[in-house]
Amino acid sequence: MKYKILYVTAILFLCANFCFALESVFSHPETSKNIAKNMPVLKNTACTFTQEKTIGSTVLKSGGNFKFIKNKGAIFETEYPIKSTVSYTSSQNKQMNEVIMAISNKNYSYLDKNFDLYFIKNNDIWTVGLKPKQGSPASTQINNIIVNGQVDIKQIKISTIKNGTTDISFKCGTK
Repeated sequence: MKYKILYVTAILFLCANFCFALESVFSHPETSKNIAKNMPVLKNTACTFTQEKTIGSTVLKSGGNFKFIKNKGAIFETEYPIKSTVSYTSSQNKQMNEVIMAISNKNYSYLDKNFDLYFIKNNDIWTVGLKPKQGSPASTQINNIIVNGQVDIKQIKISTIKNGTTDISFKCGTK
């Protein structure tokens, strides 16, 4: 019993540190040039994802398959609770596609124009924070975006003005 309590305490401590690290990125403003130097080259990948969307006290969970095609964008194929596909590879989802493409291609001109940038890196784990600049198209919808990863993107957290938060976690390289 004593070991179970220690084990649970250790897990809670690690989770709290990870969540704090994500949020603390906004204490580290950075230039796009320095971020680009410290980011890995993101490659085409196929993963699974889980998503939790929190609106007030309601949490909606979903998951499925994720594909990232470097020169096109991202595709989410939701398997549960309802099957659907959202593609960030076209002008239909232009704003999110531009963010994804800018990070993956280390082309920060779009991000510099529309967001204040933040960055921290601990060992091989990096975190990028984006806050919309006043007057940018994103400023009417988004509070902030946090992207975290190592070789691949591991987590995206989007905080919106009207619709709560969306946490997306990716598991790449495993079936």
